[in-house]
This record gives sequence, C-alpha cells and structure tokens, in this order.
Amino acid sequence: MAALATSSGATIVSHQDAFRTVLDRKNRSLQLQVQVVRDYLRQTGDDLAHVDVEGNTVLHFLAIDGDPVPFRELFKDGLPTIQMLKKGNFRGDTPLHQAASFGRLNVVKIIMERDPELALVRNNLGETPPYVAVAAGNKNVFDFVMQKSVVKDTITTRRNDGCTLLHAAVLGEYYSLALDIVESFPNLVEAHNEKGETALNLLACKPVSFKSGSAYSFINLGGRSFIPGQLIRCISYLLFIPPIDERTIPIADAESQPLYRFILQQIASSLTDLKWKLISGYRWILRAVSILIRGVVDVKKKHALAVLLAKRLIAKETDWSHYTYGESSMDLRKNQGKTNDSALLHPIQLLTMHFSAVTASPKKNKMRNPLIQAVENSIEELVEEILEKFPDAAYTVDKNGKNVLHIAVEQKDKLLYDYLKTKVRKDVMLTAIDDQGNTILHLATKQGNSPRILLGHMNQMAWDVCWFKRVWYDSSCHFQYHRNLEGKTPGELFQENHVILREKAEKALKDMNTGLMLVSTLIGTVNYATLFTIPGGYNDDTKDGKSFGRPKFFSTRKEDQLLSFLWYVGVSLFCSGIALATMLLIQLSRFTNDDFYMTLPLRYVGSLAALFVSAIFTVTACVQTYLLLEINVSPYYLMWPLIGYIIILSLDVVYLTLDYMYFCLRCAVSFTGQEM
Repeated sequence: MAALATSSGATIVSHQDAFRTVLDRKNRSLQLQVQVVRDYLRQTGDDLAHVDVEGNTVLHFLAIDGDPVPFRELFKDGLPTIQMLKKGNFRGDTPLHQAASFGRLNVVKIIMERDPELALVRNNLGETPPYVAVAAGNKNVFDFVMQKSVVKDTITTRRNDGCTLLHAAVLGEYYSLALDIVESFPNLVEAHNEKGETALNLLACKPVSFKSGSAYSFINLGGRSFIPGQLIRCISYLLFIPPIDERTIPIADAESQPLYRFILQQIASSLTDLKWKLISGYRWILRAVSILIRGVVDVKKKHALAVLLAKRLIAKETDWSHYTYGESSMDLRKNQGKTNDSALLHPIQLLTMHFSAVTASPKKNKMRNPLIQAVENSIEELVEEILEKFPDAAYTVDKNGKNVLHIAVEQKDKLLYDYLKTKVRKDVMLTAIDDQGNTILHLATKQGNSPRILLGHMNQMAWDVCWFKRVWYDSSCHFQYHRNLEGKTPGELFQENHVILREKAEKALKDMNTGLMLVSTLIGTVNYATLFTIPGGYNDDTKDGKSFGRPKFFSTRKEDQLLSFLWYVGVSLFCSGIALATMLLIQLSRFTNDDFYMTLPLRYVGSLAALFVSAIFTVTACVQTYLLLEINVSPYYLMWPLIGYIIILSLDVVYLTLDYMYFCLRCAVSFTGQEM
C-alpha cells in the first residue's frame, strides 16, 4: 500500500489504496483495514469519492462485505458521519441500500443503530432500503426493519412509479414474504402503481408460479424438449413429494432448511417398503435423488404459496368493479351499426350486446382486470379463486370487447374453456361479438397453440384445425356465415391465417417421411435377406431326402428356438412393409386442412408404430441368433437397454400426436351427429 506521511504526522491515503484495502481484507489484518479506512475518511471528509464505475464508495463495499466490525470500530471515532452514510452511488443507493440488497443483516443493524432514519433515504427510483430488501427477498432484513417504529410508520412509502412493498415481493416471486406484508399492511392489497396494476394484477401475469402453468402439470407435457424427462418430473411432483399444506407444514423461506429436511424424512420413511436400504451405499444415487427431490420440493412450495397468496389477495378485495373495462351503450350501438349489412344478427346476439351495455362501466378504467389476465395466461387456480368470490366478474370484457370465453378460445386452453362453460351462461357468452365484429368462431381461427406446449408444424396445424371444429360444435350454426368488420367469415379467416403454416407443415412432414422411408426400407431389406441366411444354414446332404434343403436346426432340440427366430424376422419384415406403405400414402396426400384433422396424424402414428415394432423384433431376432449359436456372450445386456432406448425415443416422438388424437376422438364421440 502506497501511503504518504505529511510533516504533521497525518497519513495520506489515496482512493485506490483505500479501495484495495477493503477488497483485499481477507489478506490484511482487521486493525490495518480499519486504520486505513479511518485515515481515508478523515482525509476526505463528507465528500467521499466514487471508487468504481457504478459510483460506489469505500463504505458501499464495506456494507456489501457484510462484516459489522469495521463499522463498529469506526463508529467509536465518530466515523463515518451521517452525511457519509447518506452518500449514494450513481443509482442513489446508500451503503444501507447495498447491505439490505445483499442481505447483510448485521451491517443493517449497526448502521440503523447509528441513525434509524437512514432507512428512509430514497435512491433515484424512490426505493428505500426496506423496499430493496423486499425486492431481493431478504426477509430477515425486512423483519428487523419492521421492529423500528420510526421506519414502520413510513414503510409503505411508494417508489416513484407507485410500486409498493407488495408489488416488489410479487415481482420477485417471494410469496412467503408477500404473505407477511399482506398481514402487516392490508391496505397495500388494493394499492396500484402508475400503470394501474395491483399485486393481484402482477400475480396474474406469472403462470409459472402455479401448477397449471408449469412443466410439472401433465396437461403441459410437451412444454420441455424431452417429454420422458418431463414425465418423470410430473410423476415426482404428484407421487413422491408430500403435499404442502400451510396448516400442517410451517411456511419457510426459500433458503431455510427445516422444511426440506422434514420432507426428506417423510420420503425416506415412505420408501422403507421399497428396500431403500439396498441402495443406501450408493452415494451418487442418493445425491441425484436428493437434487431431484429438492428441486421439486421448492417448486411445489412455490406453487402452494402462490395459491395461498392469491386467496388472501382476493379475500381482501371488496369490490370488483374497479377492475372492469367497459364501453357505454352508445359506443356499443355505434359498433353494432358498423357491422356488415350482410351479417344478420341473431336475437341472442342483440341480447348479449344489451347485457354488455348494462354491465359495462360508463368509461374505461385504467386498471386491468386480473381475471382477464389470468385467462390470458391460462392460470386455472387464479380463475377459480376469483370466480368463487366474484361470480359476476365472469361477465366483464376486456378493452376489445372480448369476454373470458373469447380469450380462452384464443389461447386454445381446452381445460379452462370447458371449466368456464360450467360457470357462465353459455347461451350469452358463446353468442357474444367483440368490438371488431368477431364471433367466438372467428377467434378460434388464430394461428398457434397453447403457450406452454412446444409443437412442430404438423402437430400445430392439426391442433388448429381440431380446435376450430371443436369451437364450431359449441357455436351457433349461422356463425360460420357471419362476417366481421373486415368482411371475412370464420372459414375465410382460417384459410388466410394458416396458408404459411400449412405449407411449412407439408414440407416438414414430407422431409421427415422421406428419411423414415429409407430406414424402413433398410430394415425390410435386412430382414428379407435374413430369411435366406438363417443361423446354422441348410441341410445340403442329398442322401437325406426328407431333410434335404431344410434348416439344420430342424428336428433338433433347437427347433423351437429357430421357429421363434423366424417369427421375429417375419413380423419385423411384415411391419416394415406396413410402415413403408403407410409412409407412401403420406407422400401422396393432398395436405388439405381436413387431411391434417385426422388422416395425416393417423397415418403418421401408424407408420411410426409399425416402424417401432419392426425395430423391436429386429433386435429380438438378433438376440435369438446369439442364443441359437450358443455364443459365450449374454445378449441381454445389449437388448434391454436398446429396447428401452427405442421405447423412450418413440414416446418422445409420438406423444403429442397421440394426445391430439385422443382429444379428437373424445370430441367426435361427445358431438356425434354434427357435421361441418
């Protein structure tokens, strides 16, 4: 350290020297560090210099470090002064802001002992240290600050954009902390920021915080790239993790361990019958299971806390009208007059418009409707909780005049769509028309799939066609002829929206089918050749008239094994032929919209199933050959892993198509006798 001594004996410490001393504190004695910082503070006075590109001072780094001893020693000499502690970086954050953000509770305590009003200093965004602590999820810091009366009275001070502590907790997904804030400051529940968003609005925009919007729900299988891996997580979530209930298991923070240990104990005891002790010696297995369990536990706890927070927020709502978008009846009549003359309005539609005019607010409100947001994000839990307390909220519309059923149809959420139909007047909601003259059938023509499922072009095109037909079953018959304000019928709009997707789906299916045809041909060729080169060969002894030309293993103890081998080869050859023929049908398809509804998915699954069976029996025939020739190598070590790999690969490839076909068949059975 380069330090200079003046003629008066005082030590001159540069900014760089003080900065290096603080950063390198682990290699320096505490006494030397405190002495350097003390000399530096005395030398600079209240005008502390910024020592890094973010404008932090030496005190900022001391606060981030988290050791309260340097502050305690400096306070004995009256340093740093209150003015020094109020000096912020380029973002306006003081040392107390930094300590609160990083969760340095000991430093927060000692700084607030010096002056509790330092917790009221605001940065450039208007954030106080308690706000920063909540935004970072540091519950221990927030609990300590809550004990200070001088801070508690003004802790609900909002940020410059109107966000409160509750907004910060929900934005950071710290739901346990948000629950504590709701209990301590119930007035923050209905507080909204400059955008008109309450905490419930923010929660309605976080689908991943709920099971229905996460990859741990069976309905969302396909949201991850590898479906079998996602399936294992879903099963672990459902079976191997005890349900989290705030009445039986105390709510803990995300970083605390008692909940995690408690659940591990429950799981260990439940696996006693499965001979858990047999694998206790394999630490790597236990470690892998522990990591999987802990990840699922954290996610399940987060989902439980999110639902509990939603219940608390909704329970404290007294009136839903301030969330309502609406139009005056004059505006509705004006929109009605804009409707194309060729589109004849059904009497029920007129009743719906009148109903909307009665329930709508005279003017548009800036605040968004959490129910509309929950439906847009397909958060079933939140929708159920809202409608449980406010059933009339289902009849509100968004700023475009769409009701909740309209939005569910646009999102292609089949579960939420079926649920909403049981909670509303279907005859009113299904016949409603939005501000653009779109019926529910027009909205079903939107391209795309559920936002949490990754579909290829073929599956996406199939789902779009099926969903359009599904909504048609529920809509009025004349809606297929109804024209919106652009003069388009639902059929015309569907064709327009899916031209590019249909071409991409056709190209993707043909390209994949070409490769599979080659594989199927190779398997069939190999098995066809195998029929004439069977293990052991043929009897070429001309003197043996009865057995001449027959396989040598016939009339021996291996005859049954040889017959099994021939059956395996024959089935493989037969299935490869079926796969090849089915793939040829796919290549010759017209690829119209109706073909994607059932014909192409059925041929696709059929060809892959035949190819799968062919590959399995080819592997089995190979194993049978090893047994026939009595080779001193166990073929099962190769067979079972290979068959397992083929099964997992096939499941990953065809699951989404099988799920789609199941939905189509269920709809066809439920709506028999209707044709489009």
